[in-house]
Amino acid sequence: MASDSKDSGKVAVVGPAEVVIPFRATGLEVFPVESRTDPMALLEKLIQDGYQLIFFTDDMTERIRPLLERYRFAALPCLVALPLTGSGAGEEQLRAAVCKAYGADVLGTKPGGV
Repeated sequence: MASDSKDSGKVAVVGPAEVVIPFRATGLEVFPVESRTDPMALLEKLIQDGYQLIFFTDDMTERIRPLLERYRFAALPCLVALPLTGSGAGEEQLRAAVCKAYGADVLGTKPGGV
């Protein structure tokens, strides 16, 4: 369904400043998170403001788990963890989001895997 909202297609990147600031060069809107920032409140505000795709660093996964569960089966917003900490949580969530979008695991099961 087409949307006549001027906000359609808004993309945000949320995480530590040193990680998210470089995404500005790609034209994405970035929202640096400091230690005192409540990531749940920030992501809820972004969703309310019409952001349809929100990337966040995987170190926030546990702190925003209720929000991830709430939107788990929704088409929008699409909440995607950036696999930056090496915990594996972000990589698996990214793989699931890509599978959902493409209908297949185009990332493969392992680096260099088929």
